[in-house]
Amino acid sequence: MKTFTVQEADALLPQIEALLDDLSQVRAQIVAEGAKLESILKHAAGDGGSKAGSEYVLLLQHFNAALTAIQDFGCELKDLEQGLVDFPSYRGKELVYLCWKRGEDRIRFWHALDSGFAARQPL
Repeated sequence: MKTFTVQEADALLPQIEALLDDLSQVRAQIVAEGAKLESILKHAAGDGGSKAGSEYVLLLQHFNAALTAIQDFGCELKDLEQGLVDFPSYRGKELVYLCWKRGEDRIRFWHALDSGFAARQPL
């Protein structure tokens, strides 16, 4: 497991924020297209296949790639809607999460691994 200093996590925030923007936009498209696709599938003949279906799969792949990019940094997306991201870190000898919420200009909080946003503490 990768761990971060506060400075390392802060340095990633512009990239994380861009990926969250991308994920949010693609998620909205997936939801919108999924509703349309359901109707198309109900009316499709047994041989399937449609442009809408292919486009939907591409949206899913795009979403998965952006999510994987966040995970590849070593941090964890906890809530896309709120933009909550945790960065594993050490506070002394204790493994904790540095906790960031979209809109915050830098890492200012942490919480224990077994707690969440509601239990976060100032650095």
